[in-house]
Amino acid sequence: MPSFQYVARDRTGKMVRGTLAGVDERAVREQLRRKDLYVTTLALQKASSAAAGGSVRRKKVSLNDMVIMSRQLATLVRAGLPLIDSVFTLIAQTQNPILKQTLTDIRQDVLAGSTFSDALAKHPKIFSELYQSLARAGEVSGTLDETLQVAADQLDKEQQLREKVKSAFVYPMAVVVTAVGVVTFLLIFVVPVFADVYNQFNAKLPPPTLLLVSMSSVIRKYWYICFIALFAGVKLLKRWQQTEKGRRTCDKIKLRMPLLGMLNRKIAISRLTRTFSAMVSAGVPILSGLQTSARVTGNVLFVDVIADAVQKVNEGVRLSVPLEQSGQFPSMVTRMIAAGEESGNLDEMLRQITTFYDRDIEYTVERLTRMIEPILTVVLGVIVGFILLALYMPIFNLSKVIHR
Repeated sequence: MPSFQYVARDRTGKMVRGTLAGVDERAVREQLRRKDLYVTTLALQKASSAAAGGSVRRKKVSLNDMVIMSRQLATLVRAGLPLIDSVFTLIAQTQNPILKQTLTDIRQDVLAGSTFSDALAKHPKIFSELYQSLARAGEVSGTLDETLQVAADQLDKEQQLREKVKSAFVYPMAVVVTAVGVVTFLLIFVVPVFADVYNQFNAKLPPPTLLLVSMSSVIRKYWYICFIALFAGVKLLKRWQQTEKGRRTCDKIKLRMPLLGMLNRKIAISRLTRTFSAMVSAGVPILSGLQTSARVTGNVLFVDVIADAVQKVNEGVRLSVPLEQSGQFPSMVTRMIAAGEESGNLDEMLRQITTFYDRDIEYTVERLTRMIEPILTVVLGVIVGFILLALYMPIFNLSKVIHR
């Protein structure tokens, strides 16, 4: 029989919490009514994480889930509902099984005497370091509802940024997939037909045609080896990317890539300034907020730059100086940060930088899309054209072979 967690009020208006087993929600409500308890919140209790393992493994916590949950929690706390009851309400409303179980664990930790931020810290894969820091700042300042709203805004903006980048590259990816499909089809089904015809006439094949026929033969005869090699190569590349050297090398390439390098740099700066601004506004210590913000960029080069900047700030140097010396930030960014330091409005300057880069990223994505689409189309045309030309080149000499 399932168990339900409930929050109810007795005749005197006192809040009562507990767990009660029942056939369904209606039966539990009836039992509580007989005890003169008036239910305010009722939720099915998770039997165990293992029991829900199947559904939990099949679904992840998306940014959208986190945005909705954070906004709801901020609203409940702002309305004056105790944090425990607010989390309990979210448990009843949340559909995502992982998030529901996580909130249940957090509520139990808080009931056991843990702070909300410490309870969040036990789930780093769901609640980022930024989220934890904002929650901790809200607890200290007594503005948890405001910091939760800030966290929701940050997650929402990050989601919008990801969606913009993803949507911009849908067509280019479709072109790439189409190109791979067309080339594979030609090599497996079309090239062998031409090769058989040329073999019947003992035609001498030019180098491009020989190359094409050889590739087709290898793919058709050893397709399983090709597949295994491709799979192993991808696995090894991913494993290498997880090493310190691999991650650093990949992050360097991301910032130096033609066309995409500048976009990656702008995205990293936007994430850094947006997060840093939110943390400064929430009252998080500047150096702590700066280090957390650097990790949000997802680029180890920026993490190194910020680590060096933190060390120099501790020595009495202004933040804008090491950032400018690093060469990773445009002069506009460092000048605006310097102006913010001088005026005492660093968070406002950071917001202005973020606003500028958000607009610039949107423009850059649109421009790159317009540039990449024709380039990919031309590349696809060149590849297919080369294959067709290589296939038909022997035909030019085939008439001579036939008359021999």
